[in-house]
Amino acid sequence: MKLPPFEIEHFFRQHEFSAPHGISSSDCEPLTLPEILDYASPSRRAQFENLWLGYTESQGHPELRRAIADLHDEGIEADHVLEVVPEEGIFVPMNALLNEGDHVIAIFPSFQSLYEIGVGIGCEVSFWRAGCGERGWSFDIDALERLVRADTKMLIINFPHNPTGALLERAEFERLVDLARRHDLILYSDEIYRFAEQDPAKRLPSACELYDRAIVLGGLSKCFGLPGLRVGWLITRDAGLMHEMQEMKSYTTICGSAPSEILALIALENAEALTERCVTIVRENSHVARSFFDRHDDLFRIHYPGAGTVGLVELTADMDVSEFADGALREAGVMVLPARIMKFEGNYFRIGLGRRALPQALEPFEQYVVDTLY
Repeated sequence: MKLPPFEIEHFFRQHEFSAPHGISSSDCEPLTLPEILDYASPSRRAQFENLWLGYTESQGHPELRRAIADLHDEGIEADHVLEVVPEEGIFVPMNALLNEGDHVIAIFPSFQSLYEIGVGIGCEVSFWRAGCGERGWSFDIDALERLVRADTKMLIINFPHNPTGALLERAEFERLVDLARRHDLILYSDEIYRFAEQDPAKRLPSACELYDRAIVLGGLSKCFGLPGLRVGWLITRDAGLMHEMQEMKSYTTICGSAPSEILALIALENAEALTERCVTIVRENSHVARSFFDRHDDLFRIHYPGAGTVGLVELTADMDVSEFADGALREAGVMVLPARIMKFEGNYFRIGLGRRALPQALEPFEQYVVDTLY
């Protein structure tokens, strides 16, 4: 399998750690090691400090898998959980379950590997594309249904959605799951931003709670503020799908990091506090961003995310967004992710609302906007 360059990772590899400022990060403000250890019970702290650094269980630490299962409704058990590195949670099921010639439907725009791995395998990939109207970004279930064919094998979705921040209504989501069930599709559901809803009442059920042939991707990288742990998970109630993914994992990481597993347990034992921390940061940054974009509403159009940490901003000025982003980096030291890096058409860039430094980053960015666009 030959894959093309991973554009977004190449972009962040070049600029994430060298640019003085950034306004396009997708995660929530990462915690420090002392901060996450402050959440630990005395027994967990002792467990971490006296940890044996040997190989770990390939499916994941039993307590960790139980804690992940407990994030979900009754019916999801520890045996339904496979611990993975988050990106591995995309690579493994796609390679374990898809074959050349399979038909796959993938949400778009999205994280590149969600569809690119299928293309590299030789699948025929159809895109379920986002639309934008007066009420913001949305996905049309009728349009999705028209994409399903007799030979469709997998449907790949992502809600809350990166990069638009879109979230289906409960009835729409249930209709989508029913569509997958009627056509016996594998439903791959990227739920990495689940638990970062501004209104918890709008949180969708996990796909694995509704459908036994769903595979759910979750992890600690986004709304838990712990991307450096590299802890994610796959959940499915289908024993056959789990077996295939476990076998494929034997060719990738084999097992997880022992220190990361204990720190992940600490995080999940304090899940409500950590996710509320994320939502608070996003809410505060949304107020700051709203003030900025209101001052420049002749140049930008934005629909704020109802869930997750990211949204899309349209540059309505007569300037190409890639040129605009290059200038922001060069002239103001501000990293801005243009839509072309996400292989998405339109004069858009991604705004990240999860980092505490966003208000400070918007200061040089605003000066660049004034100097360049007025």
